[in-house]
Amino acid sequence: MLAVLPAVGNAQEAVRNDTVVAMDEVVVRGVLSDQTRQIKDFYVANKAATTEDILARMPEVTMVRRGSYGSEPLLRTYNSGQVSVLIDGMRIHGACTDKMDPVTVYVEPQNLKGINIQTSGVAQVGSNVGGTVDLRLREPVCGCDRSVSGAVSSGYQSAAGYFYESGQLSFSKERWAVRTNATYRMAGDYRAGGGGVVANSRYEKMNAGLSALYKLTDSWNMKADFLYDDGYFIGYPALPMDVGYAAARIASLSLMKWKPEARWERMQYKVYGNTVYHLMDDTHRPNVAMHMDMPGRSTTLGAFGEASLRLGASRQLSLRGDFSATDLYASMTMYQPGQPDMYMLTWPDNRTIQSGVAATYTVRPDTLSSIIVSTRIDQFSSFLTTQDARDQLTVLQEHPDQSVNRLLKNLSFAYSRDLSEHFKTVATVAYAERMPTQSELYGFYLFNAFDNYDYIGRTDLKTENAFKGDVSLSYSTSDVLVSMTAFASRVYNYIMGVYEPTWGTMTIGALGVKRYANMGYGNMAGAEAAFVWKAPRATQVVSTFRYNYGTDDKGTPLPLINPFRNISSVRKKTGRWTAQLDAEMAVAQDRVNVAAREVRTPGFFKGNIRLAYATMYRLTAFTIEGGCENLFDATYREHTDWGRVYRPGRNIYVQVNCSF
Repeated sequence: MLAVLPAVGNAQEAVRNDTVVAMDEVVVRGVLSDQTRQIKDFYVANKAATTEDILARMPEVTMVRRGSYGSEPLLRTYNSGQVSVLIDGMRIHGACTDKMDPVTVYVEPQNLKGINIQTSGVAQVGSNVGGTVDLRLREPVCGCDRSVSGAVSSGYQSAAGYFYESGQLSFSKERWAVRTNATYRMAGDYRAGGGGVVANSRYEKMNAGLSALYKLTDSWNMKADFLYDDGYFIGYPALPMDVGYAAARIASLSLMKWKPEARWERMQYKVYGNTVYHLMDDTHRPNVAMHMDMPGRSTTLGAFGEASLRLGASRQLSLRGDFSATDLYASMTMYQPGQPDMYMLTWPDNRTIQSGVAATYTVRPDTLSSIIVSTRIDQFSSFLTTQDARDQLTVLQEHPDQSVNRLLKNLSFAYSRDLSEHFKTVATVAYAERMPTQSELYGFYLFNAFDNYDYIGRTDLKTENAFKGDVSLSYSTSDVLVSMTAFASRVYNYIMGVYEPTWGTMTIGALGVKRYANMGYGNMAGAEAAFVWKAPRATQVVSTFRYNYGTDDKGTPLPLINPFRNISSVRKKTGRWTAQLDAEMAVAQDRVNVAAREVRTPGFFKGNIRLAYATMYRLTAFTIEGGCENLFDATYREHTDWGRVYRPGRNIYVQVNCSF
C-alpha cells in the first residue's frame, strides 16, 4: 500500500508494504519527497481531525461507529479482537464491555508522531491474526534554533455546534527538552443529512500530554511521557446507554539509543503503566424500563526492550522482549423500583499475564532483492482473581478456577524485488495465532446492540490461527506513485457467537443468548490500491481504493464487511492559498449476515471542499482554514455503522491556527 514513512527508518521498511503515516517531518521513500506534507494533508484533512478521522481515511482501516465519539478500528476484514492497538509499543485495554472506549480515543493527533499500521507478516509487538495499529507518541527535540515554540488552534463546526481548542508549548535546550499539549472538544447532538437531529450524539472531552527528554550522552536519551484523557456526557445513539465519565492515565519511562554508525544502531527500553475507568449510564435516556450503572476498570503494567543489530552491509537483526499484566473488572447494578437492587459482574475480576520474544532477520541477497524472516512467541495466562468472580462463573462454566494458558507461535516470510527502475513487487506469507479476548473467555451476559443478543464467554475456546498471504506491485517515478495489493487469509477455529435456544436472557428486550464458540474457519480476501500524482502547477491528486470480502466455512458472509470504497482528493496551492476537493464514495453492500441481523446498506457519494490561507508576521505563522464537508447534504451511513444511524450532514467549519 501507499507508504508514508518517517525520515528515520531501517532496512525492514524497504521490504514491507505496511503503512506508516507520520505527523511531523516525513519522506515518501523513493517518490514525491518534496510533496510529503500534502500526502500528510490527505490523511489529516483539517486541523480539528481526530485520530479516528485520520484512521478512517487509510485504505487498510474500517471504523465501527456507534456514535460520533469512540469509533473502533478494524484492519481489513479482521475484527477488533483479532487486532492489537498499542500506544508507542505499550499495551492498553479498554474498560468498557460494549467497546465504547477503543484505545484510539485516548490519543489526540497533538500527541502523535505517527501511526504505524502493520497488516502483513508478523508484528514484532504482539501476537494476533489481523495486524497492529501502533500510535507513536511525539518526542521533544533538543538543540532547536528557538528555545521556546508553540501553537494554538481554535475552531467551530456547524453540524454539531462543535468547538475545538488546542495548544502546545515546547522548550528546547542543548541537553533537555519538554513538550506539553492540551486539546478540548465539545459537541452537541449533530444534524444528519437531510436535517434530522441525531439524539444522544453529543460529547465533551479533555486531553493533555507531557513529554520530557534528557540527553544522557550523544547517543543515549531518557524520556518520560504522560497522557491524561477525560470524557464527559458521551452519547451513543446506536446503543441503549451513554457514558457519564471515561478517563485514562498513561505513563511511561524510556531509555533510548540511536547511533546509525554503531553495530547496535538502535535500542529502546521502556517501563509503563496505564489505567482506564469507564462508567456507562442511562440517566439521560427517556422511557428506560430499568435504570442501570455499568462501571469498568482496566489496569496494565508492562515493560519491553528492543534493539537492532547490524550484522554487515546487507544483514540486520531486530530483537524484542516484552511483558505485561492486565487486570480487568466490570459490573452492572440494576435498580428496580420497589425491589432490591440487582448486582452482577459482567467482566468477573480477571488478570492476564503476557510475556513474549520476537526476532526479525533482514538480508539483501543482491542489490535488487530483500528478504525478511520474522518470528514471535507469546505465553499468555488468564485467570480469575476473586472468589466472587469464580462463584458467579460456576453457574455457567465447569472449572472457572482453572487458568487459561496458551503458547502462541507466529512466523512470516517476506520477499521484495525491484523489477526495474520504476516497478517493485513484495510478497508475504505468514502463520499467526491469537489469544481469545476477555469477553470471549469470561463475558457474562454482555448485551450486543448490533444483533440484540446477550453474549456469554467460555474458557475452553481454542486458539484462533491463521494462514495469510499478500502480494503488491508498485510503480513510482518522480511524479507518480501507483500501488496495488491483493491479500487473502484463512482463520481456523474462528470465534463467533452461537445461539443457545434453551438459555434465558438477562437484558430486557434481548432476542436471546449467544455463547462464544469456535466455528471451523473464516475466509478473508480483498484488495487495496493507491494513486498519487504530482500534477503540474502545484497540484496533487491522491486516491485510495479498497475492497474486502469474507465468508465462514459454510459460505455465509461474515458480518461488518464494508463494500468497495474510494476516497479521492485534489489539492492545489497558489501563493498563500490552498484549495482541496475531496470525494468519498462506497457501493451498496448486499452481502449481509442474517444471523447477525445485518441489513443491506445503500451506496453513497459525498463531496468536501476545503480552503486555507497562510501568512507570516515576523516569526509567527497564521493559518485560517475553512470548508464544507458533505457539501450536498447526503443522507448516508457506512455498512459498519451500528443501529443504522446516519452520519453528519452538511458541516461548515472554520479553524484559526497560530504557531510561533
